[in-house]
Amino acid sequence: MGIFSARWKEPSTCEACGEKFVCGATLAGCWCSEVKLSEAARAELRRRYQKCLCRNCLERFAAER
Repeated sequence: MGIFSARWKEPSTCEACGEKFVCGATLAGCWCSEVKLSEAARAELRRRYQKCLCRNCLERFAAER
């Protein structure tokens, strides 16, 4: 486990689906950095959302692009 432990983090709410999730960010990275997105897809996400999406929504978004 990384330096930041998920068990100490407060759940976030996904802006796309409304589900609660815990951010996976650590100093070693995050699962969201593993999802392959084009620059255009990243720009679209920035336009549509201000906060993080859950893993399911981010992976679904990537698969649709």
